[in-house]
Amino acid sequence: MYLVKAKRDFAAKRVEYLYEAMQKKKKCDTGFTVRGREIYAHLIVLTACSEFFGTKEGLVEDIFSDYDYEVIDAILKYCYTGEISIDEKHVEKLMELANRLEVKIPRQFKTVDLSNCLEVLNSTGDSELLQKAMDLTKENFETLHKTQDFLNLPASNVIEILKWDDLFVLSEESVFNAVKLWVNHDDANRKNDLAQLLTSVRLSLLPLEFLVGEVLTLCLSCAECIATIRQVIKDKTDTSFIPRDTPRRTIKGDKMALVGGNDLDMASTIDIFDGIDKSWTLSKSIGINKYNFASAVVGHWIVIIGGQNSSSESVTSVEYIDLKSGQYQILKPLNQARHGFKAVTLRRDLSTVVYAIGGFGGGILSSVEKWSRQTGDWEIITPLLVAVYWHSVSVIADKIYIAGGITLENGKKLSTNKVQMYSVETNSCTYRAPMIQRRYAHSSVALKGKIYVAGGSDYETGTILDSVEHFDPNANVWTAFTKLPKPRHGISLGCFQKKLFIMGGSGANKVFSDVWEYDETNKSWKASTNLSRIRTDTVALDIPYDSII
Repeated sequence: MYLVKAKRDFAAKRVEYLYEAMQKKKKCDTGFTVRGREIYAHLIVLTACSEFFGTKEGLVEDIFSDYDYEVIDAILKYCYTGEISIDEKHVEKLMELANRLEVKIPRQFKTVDLSNCLEVLNSTGDSELLQKAMDLTKENFETLHKTQDFLNLPASNVIEILKWDDLFVLSEESVFNAVKLWVNHDDANRKNDLAQLLTSVRLSLLPLEFLVGEVLTLCLSCAECIATIRQVIKDKTDTSFIPRDTPRRTIKGDKMALVGGNDLDMASTIDIFDGIDKSWTLSKSIGINKYNFASAVVGHWIVIIGGQNSSSESVTSVEYIDLKSGQYQILKPLNQARHGFKAVTLRRDLSTVVYAIGGFGGGILSSVEKWSRQTGDWEIITPLLVAVYWHSVSVIADKIYIAGGITLENGKKLSTNKVQMYSVETNSCTYRAPMIQRRYAHSSVALKGKIYVAGGSDYETGTILDSVEHFDPNANVWTAFTKLPKPRHGISLGCFQKKLFIMGGSGANKVFSDVWEYDETNKSWKASTNLSRIRTDTVALDIPYDSII
């Protein structure tokens, strides 16, 4: 065998020669006219950098017309040499053009957040940053797929993301809607990608009416797509049809956790419901030596806030449990010790924010504290109009509704039917229509734009309630709903896979483990799988499917 190896710089010199030839317009076989300026290149070199140049050559000149010559020249140089040197002011336009031409240019990032995670996916070689970007994209896909960054992604990146099994999506309709938004963003040029994009959508999981009304409508100009959709429609009309596609296992709500309780033993473990197996599993001890705390989900954390210690004293301590590793960590404490309060999570300005509202700590509290994941600090903000504890909270459209609870009037404790609404936008509280029934130690949840409130007790009479009511924020009206199977105090009301569940609670000197699901068709509550143990005064939280606790 005769083997020859050229010097190390052999390949680099060939590239330099080609780049010089391009600049001198030697042996060039493709060209573009941009604002009267002729640009020449070697098609084989451009295609080696991105197939876009080879398959959609006719579109390149139109795309170039949207950019300054400095940006175009930098892209072409990168295709030849793998190097870019450009003024910082042109970087954003450079990356935008690269995305449109499907040229993958590495970009250096020191941190990853919602504002750049899609760019990091397409740019960095750092495995740690890449993993963080993937996690953020998966967990926030419902928001991210509506952003300009997503709409600017090349087809190959969109397809890669949509094929992930563990996207956080409300349903498979969300995945198709992401395709629809992306295609309609540049309708004339992107419909050619429809057939390939549809391979990332699990069509057999879509409702029949959605396939006919939405999917087929978008794909009318694609014969290949129509054939695929018609076959799926034909399959779904077969009474023996079984979806061939696997559901995405990290659909938000595929696991539900019941957290907390009114004694140390109850609060030391978490009951977890698997939406696929339809079963409850008891977690190992979570290492929390307190009870009557509030809890909220922040990404892959369950944050445990305040509560009472073994001496029944209100505390300021805040901890979190990492649902991926099972590790327990301490966060900065509250400003005010409190128990018997509620917490909610919102996402604001690319940051996760937790609100701790009301409660009891040396007296009934009206104070509200806000924690930002970016700063890690608790900040006291606008107080409630009336101090309450053992109330409920729910969120609709950046408005937090605080319903009922125990309050103090003329030095006397009593339960209330008052409803306070805190606006995140204006940082202010106002009253809304009162509930039909005054109550405390009840539970509430938001579903389909309405707030449902269930159970609890009337403090004055000691009556345990079986009543349920729901609130329409637009009409500012409360309406009676189907009563609970049994009166319950300390019940947990949850929304899971767009259905109402009631869990545990206490009544007649007994704590329960039973679970009931609301049957929309028959307008009644039907028995579901029981909890792993008896529980009362807990909170139902949606958690990621890949949680390991």
